[in-house]
Amino acid sequence: MTNLFKPKFSSEFVRNSLTIFSGNVVAQAIPFLAEPVLARLYNPTDFAVLAVYLSVANLFSIIATGRYEMAIMLPKEDKKAVNVLGLSVLISIGVSLLSFLIVWIFNSRICKILNNEDVSSYLYLVPLSVISVAWYQIFNYWNSRKKRFKNVMFSKTTQSVTNVLVNLGFAIKSLGLVMGQFLGYLFGSFVLLFSFLRKDKDKLTQISRKDMKEVAVQYQDFPKINSIHAFGDVLKQSGEVFLLSYFYFKDKVGLHSRTLRLLFAPSSMIGSAVGQVFYQKASETYQNGGDLRGLLIKVLKTMALIAFPVFLTVALFGDDLFAWFLGEPYRMAGAYGRYLAPWLFFNFITMPVSQIPLIVSKQKKAFLISILGHTMYLSAVIIGGLNKNILLGFILLSIFSTLYYIGIILWFIKISSIKKSEIV
Repeated sequence: MTNLFKPKFSSEFVRNSLTIFSGNVVAQAIPFLAEPVLARLYNPTDFAVLAVYLSVANLFSIIATGRYEMAIMLPKEDKKAVNVLGLSVLISIGVSLLSFLIVWIFNSRICKILNNEDVSSYLYLVPLSVISVAWYQIFNYWNSRKKRFKNVMFSKTTQSVTNVLVNLGFAIKSLGLVMGQFLGYLFGSFVLLFSFLRKDKDKLTQISRKDMKEVAVQYQDFPKINSIHAFGDVLKQSGEVFLLSYFYFKDKVGLHSRTLRLLFAPSSMIGSAVGQVFYQKASETYQNGGDLRGLLIKVLKTMALIAFPVFLTVALFGDDLFAWFLGEPYRMAGAYGRYLAPWLFFNFITMPVSQIPLIVSKQKKAFLISILGHTMYLSAVIIGGLNKNILLGFILLSIFSTLYYIGIILWFIKISSIKKSEIV
C-alpha cells in the first residue's frame, strides 16, 4: 500500500490509515461476529423497529451541528477550530431540544405515518441519540485534526463493544437494539471528550461569542449547503425505510436493514478509516498546492482492488452466505444483497473521497448532483413498491445508483485538479 502514495507523505498517510483501520477492524468485527447470535435473539420485525427508529433519529442527527463540525479540520489556527467546535456543541443542544418537542407533540402521528406502532416508546430516546451522535462527530473531527488517531480508534471500539453488549444483555423485543445504538455513541463520545479535556482544556478559554459568530459566517456554506445536502442523503435513506414500511410487511424492512448492515460493514471498516485520514491529508495537500488529483486517483484504485473480490463473492453467493451465517430465515436478505452488490461496490470506492467537494469549494454543485441521485434512488423503490415487487425495486436501485456513482467518481477526478489559487 505504501507505494501507492508519494514519498513525501506516504509513511504518515499509511501509518494513520492503518491506525484507524485497525480500530475499525475491531469495531466492525465485534458486531459482525455477533450477528449470528443477534439474528437468533431477535426476529426481522425487531430489526424493522430499529430501522424505523434510526430513520427518525438520523433525520435530526445529520443536522444536529449545522454540519459545522466538518469545518473543524479546515482552519490553520487552533483558535478558529476550537470556536467552530464550541459553535457545533451549542447548535447540537438546540437541535436535541427541538427533536424532543417534535417527538413529544407528534409521536402518535409519526408512528401512524411510518405504519409501525411498536416504535412509539422508543422515539423518546431520539433527543439522546441526537446529542450523543453529534458530540461523537464533533470530538472525532477534533482528534483527527490533532492527528490523535489512536483516540479515534479507541472510541470506535468503545462504541462498538457497548452496542453489542447492550444488544446481547437486553434482548427484550427491540429494546436492546435501540438502547445499544444510543449508549454506544454516548460512551464513544465520552472517550473523545475526555481526550479533548485532558490535552486541550486550555483552549476552551479561546472560545468567545464574537469568534463563534465570525467562524459561523466564514463557514456558512456548511449549514446553508452541506447540511441540506447531508439531510437529503439521510432523507433518501430514511425515505427508503418509510416507503418499504408503507409498501411491504415489517419483516421485509427488517431483512433489508440486515442486508445493508452486513454489506456496509466493509465500507465502515476500511472506507471510513481511509476517508478520515484522506480528509485530513487532502485538506493539507490542497492548502499547500499539492497534487490532490494524484492522491485521489491512488486512493480510488486502492479501494477498487480491495472491494472487487468482496462484492463479487456477494453477487455470486449472497443468499447462501446469509443463510449459513444468520440462519435460513435470512436467505432472502442475501438474495437482496446479490442484486445490490454493484451499487455497494461503487459506494465503497467513493466513500473515502466524498469530502473532495468540500475541500475545493464545490458544495453547491455537489448538492445539486445529489438531488438527482436521490431522485433516482427513491424512484427505484417506488417503482418496485407500486408493482408489489421488492426485487424489481432493488434491481433498479442498484442500476441507478451504480450509474450515479460512476458519474460522481469522474466528477471528483475533474474537480480535484482545481488549485486553491483558481477559486474565486
